[in-house]
Amino acid sequence: MSHISTLPSTETAFLARMFTKDAKNYHVWSYRQWLVRHFSLWDSELPYIEELLRADVRNNSAWNHRWFVVFARHTDPEKHSIKNGGADSEVEAEIVEREIEYTKAAILMAPQNQSPWNYLRGVLRKQGKGLLGMKGFAEQFADLEKEDEVRSSHALDFLADVYAEEQEKERSGKALELLARRYDPIRKNYWDYRRSLLGLGQVGA
Repeated sequence: MSHISTLPSTETAFLARMFTKDAKNYHVWSYRQWLVRHFSLWDSELPYIEELLRADVRNNSAWNHRWFVVFARHTDPEKHSIKNGGADSEVEAEIVEREIEYTKAAILMAPQNQSPWNYLRGVLRKQGKGLLGMKGFAEQFADLEKEDEVRSSHALDFLADVYAEEQEKERSGKALELLARRYDPIRKNYWDYRRSLLGLGQVGA
C-alpha cells in the first residue's frame, strides 16, 4: 500500500468493524498508526479518538493512540526518537496546554483511571517541566490529612513524586505509605522500594 497516495475509502470502515470486535487489538492499532503516518492524517484523526474516549474514557489503547497522533509527527519513525534531538520545542505550547486540560477533564470524570494520569505525566515532560505545577490539581483527589477520603491511588503516586520534587521527603513517604498500607497493598513491595529511595523504611504489615 506504500505506493498509494490517498487513503482507500474502505479502510476506515474496515478498521471500525475490527474495533467493534476488539477495541484493544494491538495489530489493528498498529495498522491504523501506519495509515495516519503514511497519509498524514494527524489532524483528522483526533476527533475519532475523542469519540472513542467519550464512549470509554478507560480505553488505554485510545489514550496511546492519542499520544501518537498528537506527538508522533515530531518523531523519526525509523529511529523511534525525537527529530533533530530537540523536537519537543516543535510542539506548540497551545497544543501542550490543550492536552493538559483535556487530560485533567478526563481525570475528573474517572479519578481512578490510570491512563490519563500516565498521559498527564508524559505531557508535562513534553512541556519540559516537572510535576509540581499540577500539585493542587492532584491534591483534590488525595489529601494526606484525610486518609479516609482518598479518591485516587494514582493521585497518591503522582503526589509522591511531586513532594519528592519539593524535597518534602516525609510527605512523599506518607503518600507511598498510604499506597502500601491501604490503597494499593498488592504492590506493597514496589511502594516500599520507592520509600527506600527516599531513605525511608518499609511499611509495617
